[in-house]
Amino acid sequence: MTLLAGSNTVKGTINDGMDAEFALKLGKTVGRIYGSAVAVAMDGRTSNVMLKDALTAGIMSVGCDVIDLGEVPTPLIQYYMADHPEIHGGVTITASFAGQDINGFRIMKSEGVEDPIFVENSVKAIMSVGSQATGQHIGEIFKAPDFIDGYVDSILTQVDAEAIRNAGLKICLDCRNNAVAIIASTILMRLSVDVITIGGDSSVLDEDRLVKLGHVVKSHGLDLGIAIEMDADHCLFATETGEGVSGDKSFSLIAKSILAEKKGKVVVPINSTSLMEDVIIDSGGSVVHCTVGEQTVVRTVKENDAVLGGDLFGCLVFPGHMYTCDALMGMVKMVELVVKNGPLSEQIESFPNYYISRDSFECPVERIPEIMDRFIAMHTGDDINKMDGVKVFVDDGWILVRQSNVPGVIKVYAQSDSRETSQRWVDSTIAELSKDFTA
Repeated sequence: MTLLAGSNTVKGTINDGMDAEFALKLGKTVGRIYGSAVAVAMDGRTSNVMLKDALTAGIMSVGCDVIDLGEVPTPLIQYYMADHPEIHGGVTITASFAGQDINGFRIMKSEGVEDPIFVENSVKAIMSVGSQATGQHIGEIFKAPDFIDGYVDSILTQVDAEAIRNAGLKICLDCRNNAVAIIASTILMRLSVDVITIGGDSSVLDEDRLVKLGHVVKSHGLDLGIAIEMDADHCLFATETGEGVSGDKSFSLIAKSILAEKKGKVVVPINSTSLMEDVIIDSGGSVVHCTVGEQTVVRTVKENDAVLGGDLFGCLVFPGHMYTCDALMGMVKMVELVVKNGPLSEQIESFPNYYISRDSFECPVERIPEIMDRFIAMHTGDDINKMDGVKVFVDDGWILVRQSNVPGVIKVYAQSDSRETSQRWVDSTIAELSKDFTA
């Protein structure tokens, strides 16, 4: 598999491109860009130690020190960097939603802000890096002192911890690796929440995972189910009745709560559902759209001094906490809402259902403008938004065609009040746009 580079991430199959040699070269590039010291962390994948050792060797070989944060999810490396402004670069080894055979690197600059270094540094350029420091200038590696308690304390200050402690909640926590499970369990223990913890091989936050989570919640008579993605930057929920809650509904519930206390701007990507936008407006907030991608959500929240940001896949940005997508913060906020406002099933009961379907196809990069023009021509007379690709508004929904962060890949999204309709729109759009070329 060819390495796939986004703006601030690169992923690939282990030992088929994503290997120790690439990690070493990337370490040299990171060391040159940021200088001493570089913070390094990893999630719980089995390949992480191999990649981490090679990455740190590369950083040290160009004369830079490494601060080893150990096995912690991305929000914690961002918390550590925000608390240590003298650290100008950070790398976490994670492939987020992907399976165990895939891994990758996620790059951050000062204060843990995502840094789009792969826009100017291609994989080919990284692999050509050769020079290194002389022997007396080799960098060193330092183990970071414990900082997890400080992170947990910062989470607890954002909610009514005493009310949660007095509620006697029982929940099911679905985590996929120890890096997340240990910290999430620590937070919930500090809140006196009784927890059943489950896990498995898949890190994907899909419908099947929520069905299994909901089954455990309902069969054990629990109050809530929480599923956290492997890198702890996305979370989804299941109600006390065992129903999986879509990301647009959980986001809308949290947005409604925050706007009840403080009116302001709320940031959502252009592929958000109508529910998210309607709840923001009905709750007295104003919608600020951004391009698709969690790092653009974070950046736009900061630029607009927004009160919240998030997407329909479980990303939540709470600016009073940190400028990052933090599933652990989202977990605690939802627990607080259940304590204060009652069962989750009742809180989302009035929300209408909107269905998002999505798929992608490969396209020669030079033909992407032509594809976009063709899509526009297919919808002459419809309202069009060109913030990120082309979004057209059709009867009872919309269709979005945009270029992925991976070169040569076109993504297609559609929203309807019917799952069958949204999927039909995606399928027919891809068939029409890709019918006369071979990628």
